[in-house]
Amino acid sequence: MMESQPKREWNLLTEPVLRVVTNQGKRRMNLPELMSALGRDEIHHYEGIQRHQEDAFHVFLSYLSGAILVRCNLTDPVQNEEFWRQGMRGLTQGIGDDAWCLVVNDLTRPAFMQPPLPLEDHEKLKPMENDRTIAQAVDAMDVLVTSKNHDVKKAKAVLPELDSWFYTLISMQTMSGYFGRGRYGISRMNSGYGNRPIVELIQNPRPGARWHDAVVRLIDYRKAVLADAYGFDPQGLVLVWLEMWDGSASLPLSRLDPFYIEICRRVRLRKDEDGIYATDMLSESTRIAARELKGVVGDAWMPVDLESRKSSEARALTLSPEGLIPRILRRIIFEDRMQLTTLHKPLPGWQERTLWMTISVLVRGEGETEGFHEQRIAIPPRIQPYLFGPPQKKEPLAELSRTAIEYAGSMESRVLKPAVFAFLQGGGEKIDYDRVTVNAWWSRLSKRFNAQWSDEYFPWLWSIPEPIDQDVALRDWTVRLQEFALEILRQAKDTMPQHSGRRFRSRSRAELAFRGLLYRTFPLLKEVEYAKSTPR
Repeated sequence: MMESQPKREWNLLTEPVLRVVTNQGKRRMNLPELMSALGRDEIHHYEGIQRHQEDAFHVFLSYLSGAILVRCNLTDPVQNEEFWRQGMRGLTQGIGDDAWCLVVNDLTRPAFMQPPLPLEDHEKLKPMENDRTIAQAVDAMDVLVTSKNHDVKKAKAVLPELDSWFYTLISMQTMSGYFGRGRYGISRMNSGYGNRPIVELIQNPRPGARWHDAVVRLIDYRKAVLADAYGFDPQGLVLVWLEMWDGSASLPLSRLDPFYIEICRRVRLRKDEDGIYATDMLSESTRIAARELKGVVGDAWMPVDLESRKSSEARALTLSPEGLIPRILRRIIFEDRMQLTTLHKPLPGWQERTLWMTISVLVRGEGETEGFHEQRIAIPPRIQPYLFGPPQKKEPLAELSRTAIEYAGSMESRVLKPAVFAFLQGGGEKIDYDRVTVNAWWSRLSKRFNAQWSDEYFPWLWSIPEPIDQDVALRDWTVRLQEFALEILRQAKDTMPQHSGRRFRSRSRAELAFRGLLYRTFPLLKEVEYAKSTPR
């Protein structure tokens, strides 16, 4: 029975709950030991963590480390295990180690990422989704509601390792959106149906190096956040799960530290003879009272979308189900109608090495997951002055990058699509763009075309020599787009259904449509063809 169990179990400050792979092999560590090892860059990777949880854990560690360091008036993340242990205890505001234990039987006290609950709610706690098998599956509690373009299946890990619960609590409490009445989302996203992209410029993908660089920049960024109008308290609450939560009260930003580590659900882990299981209670409101800010709460990893051109309508960037398409990636990298932070910029001394802009996001729909997307874009040293230098240095390449994407859209919609539809409809005189079946076939071909040019976009852009000749560069890019489009048209003719009695007609009409629309849309290609055909 529950009463026979110890008051608390699995103290993250003292017990080796976390499985890691170091330069010397596999080990188990407590949380302060892990942070000390990160400072020495000894961690190769974390065992038990799923890919969509990695960035959430990195953000958690960075905010936690930054909050401890600023309270000690320090900026160097390289510290020993005992420093981090005492620092984490200091953030509990005298409550003690319960706040760092995975299971605490006394529900009036906090547990890790689990708020205290009023007495009247204790008997109302139920296994999550009212299904004990589901509640014991740690991944069923995570932000992955369903599985689409990833392989993580719901309710699979019925007998998980302890660190799986640890990572899942962090992922769920810091990345979740709205999931039905009573289950609200985090403050660091634009609306409950939004998502939380994690965007960061890094010089080294190793966990320790990335963490070190993030914490150093975070401490500098903190000054700007405190100077802004958010109203944060520099000595405010960092661990939001310390406070009793009755489900109706929301915490204002004025009660919080800028590096607050939030929670959004009233979840408690319990333990009986069968193991650990998750219980939860519904809430009547969000935990953080910031809905009107549309996710713009000073999050260092979140670009602010200014596409409306009205500062009053600034909002946290939200990715569509299309994911990380070049148009969005380009806007982030060139800071085009985006407000970026210190974590999206290099530190002094980074100029002589290749950097990477990393972006990950779990796109959510209404009660479902649209897919996990990630991208890492290499930025070679030669290109960095164009991106991080003065505006007059950046604008020529930025202009070229915008036009290149416009050209790709024109090639798809004004050249390739009419040619494909002409072929799929048997070469008729008039193209019907409303036919459901043909649109379904086109959707598959469109995705292939976009995947082809998207893979080439940034490498091509970085290859443009200086000084930039816009006309020459765009001619080269248009020729590449033409080749991609021709390949997709060939695939359509080879693999898509066609009218057997109109085989020749449909193919010839498609080819004629392609050529005619190509030169009408891109007259500069006539010069290329003329140059090829003119004898030397």
